[in-house]
Amino acid sequence: MSSFLSELKRRNVLRVAAAYAVVAWIIIEAGSVLLPTFGASESTFQTYVIVVLIGFLISLVLAWVFEVTPEGVKLEKNVDRAESITPRTGRKFDWAIIGLLVIALGVSVTLNVTGMRDADEEPAATPLVEEERVSIAVLPFASRSTDPENQLFADGIHDDLLTRLANIGALRVISRTSVMEYRQTTKNLRQIGEELGVGTVLEGSVQRIGDNVRIQAQLIDAESDQHIWANTYDRELSTVNIFEIQSEISAEIARALRATLTNEEQLRLAKIPTDSLAAYNLYTQGRDNLYQRRLETMRKAREQFEEAIALDPDYAEPYAGLADSVLLMLNNHQAISPEEAFTVARTSLEKALELDPDLSDAYASLGLLKHQMWQQNRDSAELEEAEEHLRKALELNPNSATAYMWFASLRGTQRRIDEAIELYTDSLAVDPLGKIPYANLPGMYALRGQNEEALDLYVKAVNIHPDWPTGYQNLSNHLQGLGRFDEAVAWGLVGAELSEDPLGGAQLAAPYLEFGEFDKLLGTYSGVTPDHPWYSFGASFEKAIQLDFKGAAEVIENAMNPDSPRLLELNLIAGFSMFAGDFDKARRFAERSNPEFVADADLEIDADNVTNLVFYAYILQNLGEGQGAGPLLDKALAVVRTLPRQGISGQGIRDVQILALQGKTYDALAAFREAIDEGFRGTVLSNGWPLELDPYLVSLRDEPAFQAMVAEIDAAVEEMHQRVIEAEETGNWDALRALVETI
Repeated sequence: MSSFLSELKRRNVLRVAAAYAVVAWIIIEAGSVLLPTFGASESTFQTYVIVVLIGFLISLVLAWVFEVTPEGVKLEKNVDRAESITPRTGRKFDWAIIGLLVIALGVSVTLNVTGMRDADEEPAATPLVEEERVSIAVLPFASRSTDPENQLFADGIHDDLLTRLANIGALRVISRTSVMEYRQTTKNLRQIGEELGVGTVLEGSVQRIGDNVRIQAQLIDAESDQHIWANTYDRELSTVNIFEIQSEISAEIARALRATLTNEEQLRLAKIPTDSLAAYNLYTQGRDNLYQRRLETMRKAREQFEEAIALDPDYAEPYAGLADSVLLMLNNHQAISPEEAFTVARTSLEKALELDPDLSDAYASLGLLKHQMWQQNRDSAELEEAEEHLRKALELNPNSATAYMWFASLRGTQRRIDEAIELYTDSLAVDPLGKIPYANLPGMYALRGQNEEALDLYVKAVNIHPDWPTGYQNLSNHLQGLGRFDEAVAWGLVGAELSEDPLGGAQLAAPYLEFGEFDKLLGTYSGVTPDHPWYSFGASFEKAIQLDFKGAAEVIENAMNPDSPRLLELNLIAGFSMFAGDFDKARRFAERSNPEFVADADLEIDADNVTNLVFYAYILQNLGEGQGAGPLLDKALAVVRTLPRQGISGQGIRDVQILALQGKTYDALAAFREAIDEGFRGTVLSNGWPLELDPYLVSLRDEPAFQAMVAEIDAAVEEMHQRVIEAEETGNWDALRALVETI
């Protein structure tokens, strides 16, 4: 055994082993850091280590079999022992080993002390650029064709490419609604990057030449204006080629930004959803119409989605678009019956997911569908299903601003306000210029009683989108909730002027009613034609102003679909019937609007149904069922006391009304005083009727303290009315609008 060890030493096998061990250690240490940097998997690293170990065995065999001589490398058996120079070679190995150990020490310090070894655990180390630059804004693609119709084609390609990139979880992709603000912009890329919060910008163009298409794209560092990547694609015009180009662009952008794609993402990128160019064009045009959110464009979008489906029944995306069109017509315009909207949406989404089980848009639409169904029947299981579907949508597409918004709306319904605010904020991260978050997010702050924060956000909305009527309309409504009716008129008029909707000035109806200007109130509905879904409401209000409440109820009842009425129709008929003294009819319609009031033994009261509950309790009192009304009012008061009083989401004087109905006059007067001190000036926004007609407060009307406080409110309202009259006469609204800017 000792002779064998001596021979190993003589042949320098042990020295070779030591040297190789040090070199192998350095190689393995370096590989553990460098391989993940280039996206290598764990199995690749394991193979790498095995190869190094095999090399160790080979080096030992070679050291045993061969010897280095002055004439070169020879087999050991062919070298005369007297002429062997292995001792001198051994001393060289000793110095080499010492040098390698010094290098190994340096590598160890570099990897461990500087923290490079742990870099693969930090997401920021993977991309080529800083973490904040693993974000991208895809600007609208320019059309290089002379035919104006080709801009729609270019927009469709741009929209589809955005969708594909958005499905890459390692990227933050700015949504279409924000980037479309930069069509034909004169701003430079640095400005755009700063405004959208991105580090990279993709520019592109599309040119159709006969039966061919050319798509050019270039990825640019927004801060330095340096090109990161660019390419031109010339193909025959077909859906297969269009989708392949989009897939290639997406994959090359991901590589340029060092964004790792999962296997599922790679499969989704490679998907070709249709081979019908006509169906594809109809679908992209439908999406463009849907984005505009106007009633006429939604109706057009529905037609285009249906035509796309007829051309290619196996094309999943148009089914999801069809569902969106009917659900948004219901949600935003009440222009379709719930029964029709739900039936079309449910059937379409089932088909969409049958064709493509990973279609994020379909899951988001399912979430919206279930949320709207809950609003009709208050089945808590629907909310749970809505949440499940929206989570799935965001899992598949973490850049879906729409899914974030609809999820935020769901959380708002559940009064999980902090989560709703966080989700709206997430939506703005991928859609920083999005209009809908700016329409809804301020209301969440108002629900928390943070009315100044809400006001600031409403002002920010009109500053960012000065041509958007909804921003002004929401600001007007919030000011009404704060008791600032003159300012509400000043801002509401801007929204009315900008809006193309015949009901664009409807937010002015409440302050005009507070001022007693009935002609102007009716004027807010004057542009509504008989074919408009809200036509009957204007006609009913005209009768209500004349105190013909029975006639007002009949107008709506005659116009509604008895098999699928809208909630607002049921509530208005119940309210007008109550004012007409027909409490039996009021009860019937109130119970149709809120079936849970009758069906639920353990009724759950929240901010969404508490107003109708007080109304229902009042009806029961007038029908001689005071015993049933009492517990309902107790539950309602407990909920109302958790709600803010002022602002767009304020309860107004709901607590005063409940206390008056309970016969607690002293407490009701104290609460009324508190409300006035906080800025309360009228009940139209929160109740739909002026203070002087409020039936809940009948027991207080003969109280001198109540009369004095009403006179105080009347004086304040008249002052605001006079300021509005002055502004109307001079045409100068600047002074009233400037009051908001001083907040």
